[in-house]
Amino acid sequence: MSTPRHPQVKVWDWSIRFFHWSLPVLLYLLWHSAGEDLDRHMLFAQLMLGLLLYRIIWGFIGTPYARFSHFLYHPGQVFAYLRASFSPQKPVYLGHNPLGGIMVLVLLGTLLFQATTGLFTTDDIFYNGPLYDSVSRATSGWMTQWHKSWFYEGLLILVGLHVLAIGLYKLRGEGLVKAMITGHKAPDASQVADLQKPHPQVFPWLRFVPAVALAYGLVWLIFNGL
Repeated sequence: MSTPRHPQVKVWDWSIRFFHWSLPVLLYLLWHSAGEDLDRHMLFAQLMLGLLLYRIIWGFIGTPYARFSHFLYHPGQVFAYLRASFSPQKPVYLGHNPLGGIMVLVLLGTLLFQATTGLFTTDDIFYNGPLYDSVSRATSGWMTQWHKSWFYEGLLILVGLHVLAIGLYKLRGEGLVKAMITGHKAPDASQVADLQKPHPQVFPWLRFVPAVALAYGLVWLIFNGL
């Protein structure tokens, strides 16, 4: 007897998927160019910072499942999800589940910390970050130290935990990677804990364009105008 097929639900818009898959590419390029080609490193840094700022803006005005208000839960709901996760009838979330929402915030905060410290760094020879002159030499030294160490001691560890979590959910029957590629999920609606109204069929360009303009306008000001 065949398993009943459930209708596809649009969850992740194309800009969220582009953001998600751009992060590992840019992280690799930033790591590879660090200390060798600082001009390229700063170019990649601008792209990364712009993406992060866009994701934050989109978290307030974006499509339904992209909004922070959708996947940030009260601590009581997080603990309830943890308890329910070990039961046969574990809740299914179309967007980020309560633990996934916390991981999104942690990863965004970690990436922003990495990007922000880089703005104040110096190699004491050829290159200074765009905001180097706005802080004391001691502060710049502290920022430089954190920028170099945090990538390995914080960011890569969190990325590893994120990949591990994806693998564990796959073992439990939730293909998170496929959903982030196609943008769709096909759940049993009776088990979904966060079903939203239907995803808009037309991408909200009137919100997307200003969000991108604001994000990269801020990046331009940081690197050229402050």
